[in-house]
Amino acid sequence: EILPYTLRHYLTLASRIVVHDGLSTDGTRGIAQKLGAEVELWDTEGRLNDQLARELKNTCWRGTDADWVIVVDADELIYFPEGVHTLDRYEEAKIAVVKPKGWEMYSDAFPTHDGHIYDGIKYGATDEKWYSKPVLFSPRRVWQMQFTAGAHTCRYITHGSREWRENPAAPTHPLTYLLHYHQIGTIERLAAKYDATRQRLAQINITNRWGNFAPVLKHAQDKRALILPRLERVIP
Repeated sequence: EILPYTLRHYLTLASRIVVHDGLSTDGTRGIAQKLGAEVELWDTEGRLNDQLARELKNTCWRGTDADWVIVVDADELIYFPEGVHTLDRYEEAKIAVVKPKGWEMYSDAFPTHDGHIYDGIKYGATDEKWYSKPVLFSPRRVWQMQFTAGAHTCRYITHGSREWRENPAAPTHPLTYLLHYHQIGTIERLAAKYDATRQRLAQINITNRWGNFAPVLKHAQDKRALILPRLERVIP
């Protein structure tokens, strides 16, 4: 459901989009190809495995000649509030890894239009603990990337260096946003999504407690309760 909005957004920024599809049966490949994305099959054995996802994000960009790469989940949009020329400023400063300002976007209705998702969903709550994810970086400067599970933080080695650098401590300026469009639709829809995700968790996720293990409806309600009092306008 979210993929058309994700791809339409990245078509405004990227010269190449690759969707890594875990042998899904929900029409993902057809949607991706229709909107001009490349599709790489990614065998996860039907499970949500954050170890495999971490390895994919650590390596899928290697060998590219792109100036910048973005490695995101389908509900995550890198957004430049001051325009894409923000990347020129990062180039001037020789930024290797960008730490965005994270936002948990919110709507009680799932969008049904054919435009951009942020044309209709403009409000969110800041979340710099989970969604200031360092998913935008320069392969011309980054030689090796090592994400944590969920890609919430990273360590990296730059070209010409042998030392690991730690995750950027503060959002990079000028600001880039990472808009997380997960909290959209009814509470019941969200709870069903949490339940479906839980049913697909790989054993490594269960062992490491990667994911939500609270009752799904309560978790959805608790998340909404945290977000609603802090809502502010994110998109003009």
